[in-house]
Amino acid sequence: MMNKILIVSALREEVEAISDVKITLTGVGKVNAAITLQAELLTRWLQSKNNLPNVVINYGTAGKASDRVEVGKMYEIGSFLQRDMMVTELGVEKYQTPFEGASLIKNKRGSLVCGTGDNFWSPDGTSDFDVVDMEAYALALVCKRMNIPFRCFKFISDSGNIKQWEENVNKGAVIFESKMKELYGTEWSI
Repeated sequence: MMNKILIVSALREEVEAISDVKITLTGVGKVNAAITLQAELLTRWLQSKNNLPNVVINYGTAGKASDRVEVGKMYEIGSFLQRDMMVTELGVEKYQTPFEGASLIKNKRGSLVCGTGDNFWSPDGTSDFDVVDMEAYALALVCKRMNIPFRCFKFISDSGNIKQWEENVNKGAVIFESKMKELYGTEWSI
């Protein structure tokens, strides 16, 4: 069976080193990520092919938020939370969206937790998540609601330092491309 893979990434800078592969660019932030992925699934996949991908794969850079990860390495992420959803005054747990149940979206792969937020994160001593980004939670939520398997690979580009991100942003694409060839062979590039 041929893999039908949809690859999404926030920024062109993150995937410039990858050639001959269609990658959907979402833009930065949870809203952009959710809207772009939903539109891609509903228009390109459902309308033109009348089916959905077997898997949505997110690749991008992330900041280091725990000692479980190292700058310069890529990791598969297993769980996702909204690090900027804080409405505990309503009686819900930290990171939980009111009236939506559990705050953590769990994937079947990886033990690392990604804290997604629409703000830049700087180290604050929290141990609630291992990496930080601005899109993965929204992408995981769209896939969960549409019952599509979701995988997420994050290259740790920095420790909350924009200059470090600028220096490292394009280094992970080569590692990601190699991992996709290992996992999916030539079928990953459709």
